[in-house]
Amino acid sequence: MAGSSDDVVRGVVREILRNRDQLISDLSSQIRAQVEALDLDTRMRGLFEAGTTDNLMAVLDFVQNDAAEKDVQAPTRALVYARTLAQRDVPVSALIRGYRIGHAEFLDVAMRLAVELGGADSAAAIVRLVNRTAVYIDRVCEQVGIAYEQERDRWVGSRGGLRQEWVARVLDGSVADIGQAEQVLRYSLSGSHVALNVWTDPEISPRAAVDVLDAVRGALIPLFDDSRRPLLVPTDEHEVRLWFSVPREFAIDVAAIERAISALPGRVAIGECGVDVAGFCRSLRQADRVREIVLLAGESAPRVVSHAQVAAVALMVGDIDALREFVADCLGELAVDNHRNVWLRETLCVFLANNRSFAATAQELAVHRNTIQYRVRQALDAIGDVFDDHDRTLHLHLALQAARWLGPAVLRPTASR
Repeated sequence: MAGSSDDVVRGVVREILRNRDQLISDLSSQIRAQVEALDLDTRMRGLFEAGTTDNLMAVLDFVQNDAAEKDVQAPTRALVYARTLAQRDVPVSALIRGYRIGHAEFLDVAMRLAVELGGADSAAAIVRLVNRTAVYIDRVCEQVGIAYEQERDRWVGSRGGLRQEWVARVLDGSVADIGQAEQVLRYSLSGSHVALNVWTDPEISPRAAVDVLDAVRGALIPLFDDSRRPLLVPTDEHEVRLWFSVPREFAIDVAAIERAISALPGRVAIGECGVDVAGFCRSLRQADRVREIVLLAGESAPRVVSHAQVAAVALMVGDIDALREFVADCLGELAVDNHRNVWLRETLCVFLANNRSFAATAQELAVHRNTIQYRVRQALDAIGDVFDDHDRTLHLHLALQAARWLGPAVLRPTASR
């Protein structure tokens, strides 16, 4: 490269690094919008953005140096994402298309910066950017494709992969012979079922995750009065779906489950009891929605959450942006994520649950009645008096529940944050 075009390329890299987080967010949004198969849950979006971050840093380094094509190595987290997609039966074509879209979006940004920074020297810099990024993307796509295919062969060849395939057919209604499905799964699809999603902390290695998930399964068996073995179906190396056959009218004891897994680095999302094949599917859909709530809430969420606890919120998380606006409209200044508002929102939530009784609220929260009156007055000063309007009161209660369970995902950050 000529010296001046070298300077342009380095300037482009500096500008991209200065706005790295925004670019990664934009790339992620563009790819998910155009490749529906990659628009998965919060955990998978986290893996996707980790791989995108590493790829961006690697390609920025590659465009500045003269390393050979054979030296390009796909980032470890990009390979992890590819293998996880294989475990979840997402087509490899979706992954490769995501890379191509990301490449095009990156070049659009990089070339505009080159023109702004380079003037007459921008042409050579643009040629460099196009050629080097094309080499990088081709090499990485080849490597992640190989990793995907190898993992897919291993996963499908395992008994867990076979169970995953049959359960997927039960869930989408394509199984013609339920008896055959029961024989393969070694699980009766009649009677009552409770579905659970169980996953480990992300920093745990895949080998350790297997042990954790098995330990969680063992800890849960005595709590579900299950004389038959539960059905365990791996979603990927860090997550499984579990179904327990339970007596009709079975009561799910969330506190007991939390105690049972307290020493294990895992989380549990629980659906409600469902009957026969329809209930088998419905309970899982509920557990999936609960899992999404827990993932959105992050570390602040309890380790065990049931659908019965968050049923109303579960109906609202399909559009998190709209829910964030709803919370802001209903709560006003109480929607700001700070320590003072935490106890104001909690007090108001308990106050509403106790039919606006100051005495009952004081007893439940174990504080003086005057303190409750002060907190409620402070909360109402922030949002306005809503109790003369039944609809607004209902909306307030829903917004408080959303804020309670989802926290920062639906609240406004403080100015300092």
